[in-house]
Amino acid sequence: MMSFRNEPMERPRTLRGFSLPVVAVVLLGACGAPSGTVPGTDLMVLEGRAQGTTFTIKYLDSLGRDLSGPVDSLLRAIDRSLSLWDTASTVSRFNAMDSLRTSDLHFQRFVRASRHFAEITGGAFDPSVMPLVAAWGFGPGGAGAADTTRLDSLRGLVGMERVLANDMAAMYSSSFPPEIVFRKERPGVRLDPNGIAQGHTVDVLAQYLLQLGITDLMVEVGGEVRAHGVNDRGTPWVMQIDKPVDGPEHVRQTTVPLEDRALATSGNYRKFREVGGRRFGHTIDPRSGRPVEHGLLSASVLAQDAASADAIGTALMVMGPEAARAWLADHPEFEAYLVMDDGQGGMSVWTTPGWPVAR
Repeated sequence: MMSFRNEPMERPRTLRGFSLPVVAVVLLGACGAPSGTVPGTDLMVLEGRAQGTTFTIKYLDSLGRDLSGPVDSLLRAIDRSLSLWDTASTVSRFNAMDSLRTSDLHFQRFVRASRHFAEITGGAFDPSVMPLVAAWGFGPGGAGAADTTRLDSLRGLVGMERVLANDMAAMYSSSFPPEIVFRKERPGVRLDPNGIAQGHTVDVLAQYLLQLGITDLMVEVGGEVRAHGVNDRGTPWVMQIDKPVDGPEHVRQTTVPLEDRALATSGNYRKFREVGGRRFGHTIDPRSGRPVEHGLLSASVLAQDAASADAIGTALMVMGPEAARAWLADHPEFEAYLVMDDGQGGMSVWTTPGWPVAR
C-alpha cells in the first residue's frame, strides 16, 4: 500500500538487502491512502512496496501534489521492462529469444549503461553473468537450478560484447527511444539486471520529480538512494550505512550526508549456498565464473546518479579490497567506503579521500 505519513526526521537508510530478487513485484495498491503535507512543512512522503522490496520518496512541494499515481506508473513500466520474474518483461523475452526488436527505453538504457560499466571495470560488472548466477543456484530458479559442472562452457556466454544491436549509435544519441534489434552473439546469452535495476529506478523517479520543478527530494528503493537539495529542516539529507553483519537487524555503521548525489551499498554476507561442503556467497565474478572469496564485506559508493553507484558498488565487491582501492584511485569521480574483514575477527574501514565526514 502506498501511503503518506507524518515523519519529521529522515528515516535511517536501510542497507541493500543483497538477497532481494530483482524487479519482481509491482507496486501494491498504489492508489491507497492519500498523500499530503506534514503539518507546518511542505514535506510529502510516499511509501510502499515495489520490486520485491520497499521504497520511500520524500519531497518538499508547496503545491502539496500527490504523485502516487505517476510514481505507480513509472514503477510498473520499469517492472515490465527489467523483471526476471515476469516472463513477459522485455529482459525475460530477450533471455528467451535469439533476438528482440524493442523500443523499450528502460531496457535500452540498461544495455547501454551495462556496456559502459563493464568496459570501465574490466568486466567486474557484467549483467551477462546470468548463466553463471543460475549455475550456482542464485538465479530465479534457486538452488534447484544449480549445476556447477558446466562452468567452463557457461563462461563462453559471458560478456556484454555478446549483446549486439543493429543501431548502437541511435541507442546512444537519440532523445526518443528508437526501435532497435538486440541479438545474441551466441545462443544462451542471458542478462541479469539485478546489479543496476534498483539504481536505475531511483534515477527515473528522481528525474521525474526534478522535471516537475521539485528541487528538494530524497528517493530510496531497496536501500539505493538519491537526494537533492535539503530536507524539511533546511539541512542536507543524512543516510545511514549499516554494519555488514548477518541477521534481520540494521545496525548503524556510519552516516553520510547526501547533497545532490546518490548512494548505493553492496555486500556479500547475507545470502549463501553450500557446494561440496563449502559455503559460497552470492556475488559471482563474471571473469572467473566463481563466487568471490576475499575480505571485502561491503562497499558503499557515492556517485552523481544511483545507477552508477549501484553498478560500481557491485563491481567493487567483485574486485576485492586491493583491486577496489587501486581502481578507485584511477576513478576519482566516485567516492567509496569499504568495510573489510581484518582477519582477526573484526572489521576495518577504508575510504577514498573525498568521502564525506559523518555529521
